[in-house]
Amino acid sequence: MSNQKFEARSESIAKTVVVGNGKLSYEVAGNGPVVLCLPGMGDTRRVYERFVPALLEAGYRVITTDLRGNGQSQGKFSSHNLNDLASDIGAILDAEGVEKAYLAAGSISGASAGLFASQQPQRVLGLILFSPVFDSPSRLMMSLLIAALRLPGLGAPIWGSYFKTLYPKHPVEADYLAQVKASIGQKGGLKSLTDMLWSRHLDAGIRQIKAPTLIFFGTKDGDFKSVPAEAARVQTELPQARIEILEGIGHYPQREAAEQVIPQTLQWLAAQKA
Repeated sequence: MSNQKFEARSESIAKTVVVGNGKLSYEVAGNGPVVLCLPGMGDTRRVYERFVPALLEAGYRVITTDLRGNGQSQGKFSSHNLNDLASDIGAILDAEGVEKAYLAAGSISGASAGLFASQQPQRVLGLILFSPVFDSPSRLMMSLLIAALRLPGLGAPIWGSYFKTLYPKHPVEADYLAQVKASIGQKGGLKSLTDMLWSRHLDAGIRQIKAPTLIFFGTKDGDFKSVPAEAARVQTELPQARIEILEGIGHYPQREAAEQVIPQTLQWLAAQKA
């Protein structure tokens, strides 16, 4: 589900890599140090369309992907847990012949990128995380949500209604929301979503992340009971992290507040190369 304007500007090349019984769909553009961009669950790589052009102009090679079972990454995937998502990161890097990369990741992909960084630290130059959900969700709350999503014909509308709340300052565009609903509504989309919702996250494993890390949180992100408290906790667990809190922004700062995120990201990236 690529955005045509983004494709034309970046001259991206669409590719796939076979993983198990499915294919991961991704795009590659630019030259230079690699930044692999990973969306959150129930979303598509379009979440990075306002973020990527600045990286390309700054001299980076950018890979944007759809997670297994989402967007154009389709097939008969048997599971969609955190280990699977971390393994998929390696599969894409291997397919592109990339030894080391920066990982830009949001929500659950923040956890899977962190897992990959702890498993294969030699391959991760640094982490750029947007509203990373490191801790496993409440099993009771997830059970109730998953039960609602599995009601016949209601999964995509329910997810669409929830998805809108994640953009509190700048409402998500109608066509983008329609794409998200279509992704969940296609074969395997709901299984992908519910599997990820039920998946265990990093929890105490966050302490194993040693890579340089830049993290963005939005103060209006409803996925956290208290954004300041979560940011403080993460800072304690990841003392090397630089954490930026954006006022009034929701769960997807790389899209909702790209004009704030991009300058800080480029500054941080430049510092890593210094």
